[in-house]
Amino acid sequence: MNWFPQTGAGSVAQYPLERVRRWRTISNRLESGERITLPDYGTAEILWDLSYEDLSDGESGQIRGLFDSVFGAAGSFTFIDPLVNLLGWSEDLSRSDWQRGLLNVTTAVTDPQGTTRASRIANSSAAMQALVQSLGIRGEHVACFSAWVRSNTISVATIQRDGYQSTYAIGPAWKRIYVTGAGNAGQVDSTFTLLVEPGQSVDVWGLQVEAQPAPSVYKVSGPQTGIYAETRFASPELTIVSTGPGRSACRMRLVSRIQE
Repeated sequence: MNWFPQTGAGSVAQYPLERVRRWRTISNRLESGERITLPDYGTAEILWDLSYEDLSDGESGQIRGLFDSVFGAAGSFTFIDPLVNLLGWSEDLSRSDWQRGLLNVTTAVTDPQGTTRASRIANSSAAMQALVQSLGIRGEHVACFSAWVRSNTISVATIQRDGYQSTYAIGPAWKRIYVTGAGNAGQVDSTFTLLVEPGQSVDVWGLQVEAQPAPSVYKVSGPQTGIYAETRFASPELTIVSTGPGRSACRMRLVSRIQE
């Protein structure tokens, strides 16, 4: 499977970038004058206008290598949306996207913004339990998994991607914790986990996965979106311009098919 490369810094895109979502409808006017309009499922797509500056030879070479491997605009590859929270249902832990083990989940808990969109996850068992969601991000891709957490008692919280984890001291004040970097090389999926120790109760809000090395402003999510396996170059030509010794720039348009 071909993937659109990240930059050496671990980002998918540079700013500014433009994302346009486009739909198509089928309309039929009857002899009576009545018009029937229906969505044309399977034709929805996203257009991406991407601009890159100050690329190293290695970074521009990866883009050129992908373009050549998919024969320009003829073949497809996977592109990860750099603007969204990739997790499914970030504020509804009852959904099947989440694996909860023996954790008890209470909703309508006060969050850092003063609303009641946080959840309390409690582990009443004698063993470590985990809140887990898996995403179709290959292990080599850099991603940042973050969450806002608090506890009524001084304790620790561990956040993990695949086998890589970060542990933080937490208490009554809300704290944003995160783990960043690549996952297990060679894997086609990545697993994102919040560990809860035996007897521990933790309030959690703002669970988020992004295809970049650091957390950005939290974005609430619904169904899993943002990983587009049917993406193509919109043009049969790719222009990469040398801007200095070992440095390049390029601009391109991609088209992602939305599977609905």
